[in-house]
Amino acid sequence: MSAHHLTCLAILAASATCLRAGVQAVAEPEAESMVSGETGIAVANHYITRGFVVQGEGTSFQPHLDLNVSLYQGDGFINAASVFTGMWAAIGSTPYEGLGKDGGRFTEFDYGFGASITFAERWTISSFYNRWTSPAGAYDDGHWISATLEFDDHGLFPGTFSLEPFFQIAHEFGSDLAPGLCFEPGIRPNVTLFPESDTPVNAALLVMAGVGRGYYGVDYGYFVIGPQVSIPLGFIDPTAGKWTVTAECFYYDFGRTTTAENGQDHSWLVSLKLAVSF
Repeated sequence: MSAHHLTCLAILAASATCLRAGVQAVAEPEAESMVSGETGIAVANHYITRGFVVQGEGTSFQPHLDLNVSLYQGDGFINAASVFTGMWAAIGSTPYEGLGKDGGRFTEFDYGFGASITFAERWTISSFYNRWTSPAGAYDDGHWISATLEFDDHGLFPGTFSLEPFFQIAHEFGSDLAPGLCFEPGIRPNVTLFPESDTPVNAALLVMAGVGRGYYGVDYGYFVIGPQVSIPLGFIDPTAGKWTVTAECFYYDFGRTTTAENGQDHSWLVSLKLAVSF
């Protein structure tokens, strides 16, 4: 999964969590704040986006900041609505040896905004518009827009197991690597262990693919699979926010176009993230 998608999906997940919390808050004496957010940093061995290895040498530091505003909660067909914005960056431990200003470490900076609607209790559709620039001069500026449909299947299976299926459509503008539409279906089977403890462990397996005209007309762009383990740090005072640490290890299989661009037919992406929501 790309760092772009990790950020976007993190925003959408944070949005969905906020919306579910907002629906519950209607029945509680104290209403929750309309504004929520998350900030944190990921440390990864690569920067990969939509199957393209943007930076494969050294360590990639990827901070982010997401803000969400809940606009509506209700009991009808439309259950909730929100808007959100996000910023994300990739900074390499080694100079970027690509195009432009060789020697720069600030590979990329992204910013964007979006909206999300939850309907029929379990369905959420979101759209996100993102612009990127490369302070290191590694590549030209560009932008993309995406739409994501998610199904909340929590409670439909025994225990804490869920599949969390999703489907994303993205269109890149101003990109030499991935112009046109890209379709990205996926599931995230997961289970929460020790749910009653202060540090419940969520163990998941992300399965996702990228196909479509965004790969120069070659349908298959990439396939990614790998485990994710998230642990909330419940020992930290809640007044300091809700802290979570996440470890990921993804195997990428590249298609013909991405193999040619990356110079390899597969890769491993390993990352460790620390995030705090508020």
